[in-house]
Amino acid sequence: MRTRALLSVLIVLMLVFSTGCSTLLDGFASDSNQSAAEKKEKKKPKVKIPEELQHIPLPPAGKYAGDRYDWQKVKQELNDIPKDASAKEVLNRMYELAAEDYRPVIRYYQNFDPSTIEVERGPNGELRLKELPGQKKVNIAILLDASGSMAGKVDGGVKMKLAKKAVKDFASQMPEGSDVSLTVYGHKGSNNKKDQAKSCKGIEEVYSLGSYHEKKFNQALDQFKPTGWTPLAAAMEKTEDRLSSQTEAENIVYVVSDGKETCGGDPVKAAQALHESDMKAVVNIIGFDLDNEGQKALEAVAEAGGGEYSSVDDGASLDQYFAEERSRLYDAWADWANEHYDKASDLSSKKYDQLQKKSNEVYDITQRELRRYEKMTDYLENERGFEFDFLHEKVNKNFRYRIDVIQEWNFDVVDHLQDKVLYNADKIQDEVLEKSDKEQEKLY
Repeated sequence: MRTRALLSVLIVLMLVFSTGCSTLLDGFASDSNQSAAEKKEKKKPKVKIPEELQHIPLPPAGKYAGDRYDWQKVKQELNDIPKDASAKEVLNRMYELAAEDYRPVIRYYQNFDPSTIEVERGPNGELRLKELPGQKKVNIAILLDASGSMAGKVDGGVKMKLAKKAVKDFASQMPEGSDVSLTVYGHKGSNNKKDQAKSCKGIEEVYSLGSYHEKKFNQALDQFKPTGWTPLAAAMEKTEDRLSSQTEAENIVYVVSDGKETCGGDPVKAAQALHESDMKAVVNIIGFDLDNEGQKALEAVAEAGGGEYSSVDDGASLDQYFAEERSRLYDAWADWANEHYDKASDLSSKKYDQLQKKSNEVYDITQRELRRYEKMTDYLENERGFEFDFLHEKVNKNFRYRIDVIQEWNFDVVDHLQDKVLYNADKIQDEVLEKSDKEQEKLY
């Protein structure tokens, strides 16, 4: 498990988020200092003013705000201010000329998404087994050959007994979120010619598609013995019918067989139909103790089904096959965790930097606005003859206070959002690693 250096700090921050910082982004119904010009902007959606900014003027953009600023024109406007104007009248005139509109900034922060990533469906690897809440579910359809030849012996024991054990172990270790079914074929009648028709129709889903339950699955495995012929094509056709409604799921078919089709069907065509259908199933074949002819036949079936063919000769190699499947899935979970861990880190870093950039931009705007106000009051004092004390005590202090409040709010709200970004990234990373560890432990 990876070390997370920020975990303890971020837990404390999480507690802070729920209390002291709640007003940074909250807004209230109106701003009592809105100008008449602002009230006329009825078509624009209203911005909820945060509590920290409710007691200062937040007028719309002034006539010469931003890139429209023209000092020569501003001076002409300042010349129209009467010498007996009140401090409020002077301030309002200055705002009408050069005030910056901070409502878009408020809206930006209020709409900022501090989340990092949505965890995608877990790794499929060779198995494509994993689903996470809200993602595609996964169906595992196991088709087990119960024809008479499965009563034969190989190193390690009887083929059918070994196959049942391997299937049982495999099904019991399916990751969370996967459904499993077990279909057996060739277990009816006998392998005599007179019973061929009966045996070829002997296809039965002994464990219906659903969540794995150990007792019920084991009971299903105990219901049949190796008996008759090999209706592989018909078994896949029945599986296609059973999965036909599962078009929104990942569908994987595993066939365990020791022989080629003996009932006159076309398993290549059936596998291709499964793979090319709306449910897009993948057909994997495990050939058990096959001769060259049988192996080639089943290789063609797997290829047509978009899956893989694997050959096993005894009980040990059959167990090894499923162990390798689990190993691939184990590695896939590690890759999945690493990918999502890095994605969360990269995205949180990007969003953190976006917020810092925005904060710097807002600070620069406030500083520019402040310099313009100072230049205007200097002009009023030096060129228009306004009293220094009047401008300093009743005008300058007011617009400087407004700028100070906006700057402080800007710093605080960005700190708050940046902390949330880091917290969310760490939370996602913890969940991903925990989920990966859980699924890897389940495989062994």
